[in-house]
Amino acid sequence: MESVSLNTECPIGVGYQSTAVETKITKTQSLAFRPDIEGLRGIAVLIVVAFHTGIPGFSGGFVGVDVFFVLSGYLITGLLVAEMQKTSRLSLLQFYARRARRLLPASALTLSVTLLVGGGILAPRELTFVGRAARATAVYASNFFFAGNDVDYFSPRAETNPMVHTWSLGVEEQFYLFWPLLIMLGLHFRRSRKVLLGVLSGLTVLSLAVCVWFTANGGTFAFYELPARAWEFGIGGLAALMLRGTLKLPAAGWFAVGWLGIVAILASGYFISSATGFPGYIGLIPVMGTVTALVAGAELPHRGVGSLLGSAPLQILGTLSYSWYLWHWPFLVFSAAILPKIDIAGKITVAFASLAVAGITHRLVENPIRFHPYLVKRPALSLCLAAVLTFCSLGTAYLCMRLGVRLASAPEMTAITAATHDITKMPLPQCASYLESSEVRSCVFGNTSSAINLVLFGDSHAIQWFNPLQRMAELHGWRITTIVKQGCPATDISPLRISARFRANCATWRAAAIRQIVALRPSIVFLGNGTMYLGRNDKPAPRLDVSLDEWRDGTRRTMESLTAAGLRVVAMRDIPLPYFDVPNCLARTVRRSWYAGDSCDFDKSTSINPAIFEAEKAGARGLPNVYFLDLTDKLCQGKVCRAVQQGVITYFDDNHLTGSFAESLTPVLEAGLLPILRAPS
Repeated sequence: MESVSLNTECPIGVGYQSTAVETKITKTQSLAFRPDIEGLRGIAVLIVVAFHTGIPGFSGGFVGVDVFFVLSGYLITGLLVAEMQKTSRLSLLQFYARRARRLLPASALTLSVTLLVGGGILAPRELTFVGRAARATAVYASNFFFAGNDVDYFSPRAETNPMVHTWSLGVEEQFYLFWPLLIMLGLHFRRSRKVLLGVLSGLTVLSLAVCVWFTANGGTFAFYELPARAWEFGIGGLAALMLRGTLKLPAAGWFAVGWLGIVAILASGYFISSATGFPGYIGLIPVMGTVTALVAGAELPHRGVGSLLGSAPLQILGTLSYSWYLWHWPFLVFSAAILPKIDIAGKITVAFASLAVAGITHRLVENPIRFHPYLVKRPALSLCLAAVLTFCSLGTAYLCMRLGVRLASAPEMTAITAATHDITKMPLPQCASYLESSEVRSCVFGNTSSAINLVLFGDSHAIQWFNPLQRMAELHGWRITTIVKQGCPATDISPLRISARFRANCATWRAAAIRQIVALRPSIVFLGNGTMYLGRNDKPAPRLDVSLDEWRDGTRRTMESLTAAGLRVVAMRDIPLPYFDVPNCLARTVRRSWYAGDSCDFDKSTSINPAIFEAEKAGARGLPNVYFLDLTDKLCQGKVCRAVQQGVITYFDDNHLTGSFAESLTPVLEAGLLPILRAPS
């Protein structure tokens, strides 16, 4: 996360007064260094790192990024307005040259080193994906990349990507691209402070509305994209335009306001969590806390909360905040890759090691390039250097992607690479409904004239049972009809993590699918549902989209619709969720001898939440012809769930069985289904 590191280059608290003839800036604060701002940076980066290391009490440490956004809006607005005050114009060339010298050298170095280390540690598929993320990072578009690939910031998929933290750099750089133009627009039009305030206020309110709407309606847009984050910069910018003395408070009042702001930031880091609808309205707490601390610092410098923010430890962390933010996450990801069972103490040690590297980078790379007299006097040359660094970063990312592809095709990776494509024998493009469509697609397999017809109904966790069901149909001459839609459970729920459009289409599809199933009058309706929406015993879902009560009630609504028509329903208990990509883990064991052979196995107790299965059974209680099948004991032996059983890889990702392993369970599934088929209805 980056905001202007040495705040001496950004004036604070610039204000305007209008006359009938022209607008003239009459009052500015000193350009003196603000220790409180450096201290706020120190707090922001500290709580982000604490969150990433898993230290208890920092479940909302990711709000440190919001603090950085506010500081960037505050400082950059002050810088741009002061330049307009001094020269009556903005030099975009100088502005972007300063940003390039500040941002690119350290980020290009971190990116290159991260890809180099990743090339020796990560699995082939991880390398390819990280290379693609690095390619986007090189052009400051990684937030688009992660949003476009639907990578939830709090998901296990994000936790293993050493580039995911760069999303915030993308947001910042996009802010730098359009913000100077906005300031020019606001000040050149009648040169009126009111116009600038009106433009910034309107943008801020609009962006906040966008943020709240997208947060409430799911998806990743609200978290990753600038239109939903611009309000945080905007509030900082509006605070920068506030005249000293605009708010009349005694010294004791500013003392209290400053400490209230720090409490708001720290309370956000403690009480907010990945289960909270964030950013949304809740994002106002850390944002306004930062603003109040900033304004109090301007009104009451070096006193009050300044005694904390001006302390030596926070000043050091503030100075190194950009470099530490860049380095800490790759360090943590790679340490977990090398030592899968690393504990919090180990992660803290790794975080401090990354801080040491940040100090070296700051001293030997950041400052020498940023303040080099030759470059400072030649902004065009600074931008040429930026272009060279960008192309070098793109080239490194491309080589990483090529390496991933080459490693995936190596003989020792053949079985693992095959497992990643071992999904199902069902032709998904023809038989599964499209993600954004409400159309019900169905396919028929087996003996189409058979009196015994099984309908497979649900999401991708139903699709994974197609192979054994098809095998049984071949053995017994049954007919199998598939009615499935990836990401849309048969259970009548509306997870918030998916978009409002998808939820609406899912509900429409589910209702139409049930009507079609009832019309088919099948012998059995075979239900499969993913339960990722509710989390595990040891870790909640990224967002608690669905409560146990909602899951129970949704189960009942679906089953009532089916059993009311006299149909028999067989519901599969969901499989254990490893919450890490099993083939990637196995690929690491092949590449690196330090991985133990069982390092990709996982605990049964943490991969299954018994309360979910109990909620499903409670939802079906009292309904006729409802049966549950539980194959957990075949997936896990004792307390451990194996990544490989009898030479077959069990999962093709972090929550789906491979088609081959599912098919190997045919005899077990058959033993459960045959008595149900033979039972009187």
